[in-house]
Amino acid sequence: MKHETQANRLAEMIQDRIHYPAYELALPLVEVRRSKLKKLEIDDVLLTGFDRLECILLEGSTVCARTAFGYVGKRSILEIVHLSDDSMEQQSDRKKYKTVKCSFGSVKSKVLEPKHIIDIAHIDLEKVTLFSEDKKIAEGVLVNVDAEIAIQIKKVIK
Repeated sequence: MKHETQANRLAEMIQDRIHYPAYELALPLVEVRRSKLKKLEIDDVLLTGFDRLECILLEGSTVCARTAFGYVGKRSILEIVHLSDDSMEQQSDRKKYKTVKCSFGSVKSKVLEPKHIIDIAHIDLEKVTLFSEDKKIAEGVLVNVDAEIAIQIKKVIK
């Protein structure tokens, strides 16, 4: 356990030293009723509607790439599957729903092209931070609910 912690810390330090463009690693955007977000409490479960873990890379409010997870030995990696240039504009009814961004943190990559591999050993893929309208609203962990990816809220930020 101690060696894994040291290895993760070393990976974080190296990521901080490298001056490559940084991208935010997040789940695809989720639409949630405004009333549900206002009543959000600890241990609530937010269903995402995803049956497998796919992520996006964001630069500001632009979706740069769609990604897939993989492993090389015991190390987690991220493979760029598809490049895109989509905006994160909210497309649903603004009165009833809010767009929620579920972020894992930041990754750096020298190149953004299909099949490119990004090392994500420094990111804890269980912990996720929820943002709405660029404001941090909660922190949680990924859970499995009836073969669907969900987020269990561990901390609500008012």
